[in-house]
Amino acid sequence: MEILRQDLLGRLTQRRRAILRHVISSYVRNVRPVSSSLISESVKASSATIRNELAALEEMGFLMQPHTSGGRIPTDLAYRYLVEELLSDLSETLADRGRVAEVYSQLSSETESLFEGTLDLLTEMTGYVAWVSLPRPSALEIRSLNFVEAGEQEILAVLVTATGVMQSRRIRVPLETSSLDLARLSESLTNYLRHRSIIEVDYQEMRRIFIETVNLPEGMYEAVSSFIEGMSFSGERVMFSNALKLVVQPEFSSSESLNSVVNVLQDRDRFIRNLRSRLNSRSVQTIIGSENSDPDLHQVSLVLSRYDVPRAGEGTLGVIGPTRLFYDRTLPWIKLIGESIASALSDSSEGLLPGRDG
Repeated sequence: MEILRQDLLGRLTQRRRAILRHVISSYVRNVRPVSSSLISESVKASSATIRNELAALEEMGFLMQPHTSGGRIPTDLAYRYLVEELLSDLSETLADRGRVAEVYSQLSSETESLFEGTLDLLTEMTGYVAWVSLPRPSALEIRSLNFVEAGEQEILAVLVTATGVMQSRRIRVPLETSSLDLARLSESLTNYLRHRSIIEVDYQEMRRIFIETVNLPEGMYEAVSSFIEGMSFSGERVMFSNALKLVVQPEFSSSESLNSVVNVLQDRDRFIRNLRSRLNSRSVQTIIGSENSDPDLHQVSLVLSRYDVPRAGEGTLGVIGPTRLFYDRTLPWIKLIGESIASALSDSSEGLLPGRDG
C-alpha cells in the first residue's frame, strides 16, 4: 500500500485538501486534466494562489502534469489519500441498499447461484469488472521450514504444517553455500513462521530475516517466498464477470493496455498471487495502480472485501477498474455486498467444507 507519510499530511492545509479533492472529483468524472481556472470556480482564492498550491501538490506527489502547458491529474498517491479518508467512515447511505437484500432473498441456496448472483450484483451496482474467490481454509498453520542438501548447487525446501501436510520444492543455490548457512536459515525462518498460518506470513519481515541471517543471493529468497506464497493460493477458485466492462473505459482504448489486464484475469493463479501479496487485515481494502505487485495491473485499482464462512474458510470479492474509479460509491457497495454474501453462504456452508466440491 502506498504510504501516506505524516509529514505530507501535515503539509495538506485545508485549501490544499479542497483543491486536491476538486482535481480528483473532476478527473474521475471527465478524464481530462484539470486547469487552475476550473478550480477557481469552486475554491475561493486568486489564480496565482491556486497555481502555487497546484505546484505544491505536484511537488508532494499528489498531482502530475502530463503536459507542461496543461492541467493536472491525480497520482496513485492522491487516490490513496482519498481512499483513506473514505475508509475512516463507510456509513454512507446507499440509495439501492434494498436491492442487495432483494437479490439475495431470490437466489438459490446453491453456492454457484450465490456466486453468480454476487458477480452480477457487483457489476450492476459499480459498473466495473467483478470477481469472487470461493472460500478456502485459511488456518493452515506452519510447523517448520527446513532446507536439505539435494545435490550440487541444489537444496530441497521442505515446509510442514501443523496438521502434518508436507510440501517441498527444489531450489538452486550458489556453489559456496554451506550446511551451516542452511541450518541457520532453517532455524531463523522456522522461529518466525511457526504458529503462523500461511496467509499471515509477512514477506517483508521474512526478507529481513533472510538478509540478516545469511549472505545468499536475492534469487534464493524469491524462490523460497514464491514456494510459500504458492501454497497460500493453491487450488483457489476465482470467478470473474465479463471483462468487456473494461473496454468502455478511456484508459483501455488501446488493445495493448486492454490485453495486459485481460491476460492477468485469464491467468487465475497470477491474479490470486497479485491479490494475496497485497492483502492486509482490513475487511474492505484497495490496491491502487502501482501498489499492485504485477506490473500489468498498474493501470487498474482493485477494491475488495474479505468474507468468512463458518467452518469453510475465507474468500474475497471485489471489482477491477481504472485507478480513477468512483471510490466514494464503490467502497460502501463492496462492504455491504461482502457482508451479505458472508451471511448468505453461512446458511449453505456444508457444500464449501474441505473435501467437498464447491
